Amino acid sequence: MSRPSLLSCTLLLIFTCTCVSPAGAAPPADELSSAAAKWDAAINNADFDALLPLYAADARLMPPGAQPVTGPLAIRNFFAGRGRSVRDHKVELLDVLPMGNYAYTTSHFTATLVVNEKAAPISGSTVRLLERQPDGQWKIKSHIFVKE
Repeated sequence: MSRPSLLSCTLLLIFTCTCVSPAGAAPPADELSSAAAKWDAAINNADFDALLPLYAADARLMPPGAQPVTGPLAIRNFFAGRGRSVRDHKVELLDVLPMGNYAYTTSHFTATLVVNEKAAPISGSTVRLLERQPDGQWKIKSHIFVKE
């Protein structure tokens, strides 16, 4: 199955699931915006340890052109391996779709990519599935991003 077809099937499944979500289970958009801001701050400050509490224990990162990475420590190491090459990262939430103890978000990001001392603007899209933890926190369970 091609990537667009797989993404289309996933989105259809997610939209179908949102139709049967319990009433009142919607995550506050400000909570998820705050989580996105913490993620941006961790990347922008090269504080990769700050990423650890943002991901669920079984979280999976699916970066473009690379193998999936599973678990907070492996995800932290993936981003730490990039060092300070990504700067001024900013996530803008576009959609928040509640599904009981889960929330599906889409967003647009902008950043500056610095390679060999040359800076270039980049942008793209992010899809995240977040899971509400027993303590009420939202943690990233699945994280996919693509550059435009």
